[in-house]
Amino acid sequence: MRVKMGSTRPLDGGLAAAPGRTMMTVKRLPPALCALVACLIFVPATWAAPRRYAGGFRRGFELNAYFTFDNFGTKTALDDDFGGGFRFGYLYNPQQEIEFLVNGVSTTGTVDDGFGNLLLANDDITHFQTAYVFNFTTHDVVPYVTAGIGFIHTDDSLLGTETDATLGLGAGIRFFLGRVAYARFEARQNFFSGNLPVYQDGEGFTFQEMSFGIGWRFPTP
Repeated sequence: MRVKMGSTRPLDGGLAAAPGRTMMTVKRLPPALCALVACLIFVPATWAAPRRYAGGFRRGFELNAYFTFDNFGTKTALDDDFGGGFRFGYLYNPQQEIEFLVNGVSTTGTVDDGFGNLLLANDDITHFQTAYVFNFTTHDVVPYVTAGIGFIHTDDSLLGTETDATLGLGAGIRFFLGRVAYARFEARQNFFSGNLPVYQDGEGFTFQEMSFGIGWRFPTP
C-alpha cells in the first residue's frame, strides 16, 4: 500500500582482328550459344531466382520509440495510464541483444490522510532498465523473451519522491516491414519493493507495461 499522510511509506580486343580470325569466331559462335542456353535451362531454380531479402537481424544496433500502457498493481494505489519511452539495443550476434530502455508516465493516485480520507495526488513515474533479449528467429517475424534490472523513480505531489530497484520479465514480437523498419509489441511484468516515503517500506509491488512502437535496425560492419 501507499504511505499515509504523516507517515513514511514504501514504495537495433578483338574487332580489329584479321578476316580469317573473324570467320573462325563466327563459326564457333553457334555451339557456344547452345551451351549457354543449355546452362540457363538446366540451372537450378534456386540459383536462377533472385535472392529475397526478408529483413531481420545482423550484428548491429536498434532504435525503438514506443507507447506504453501502464497497469499498476492495486497496492500502489495508482491509476492505469498511457506513457511513452525509448529503447537502444545492441545485437552482439543474430539472436542475442542487450537493451537500455527508459519510459515515463504521468498519472494520479490516492493517499490516505491518516483520518480515513482519500486525497488525490499527481504522480510522475520514470522507469529505467538494462535488459537481456533472446530472439528466437533472425528475420521476418521475430518472437523474443527478455529480462532486466533497473529502477523506478516516483515523484508524488503529496508524499515526495522515491527510487526503487526493479526486476522486469517480459516477452514480445517484432514484425519486419522491410530491410530496416519493424513494428514491435511487448508485455513486461515489473517487480519492486517499497522503501518510503511513497510506498510502504519492505512491501512488494508490481506493475505491467504493455508497449507498441516502431523500430529501426542498423547493421554494423
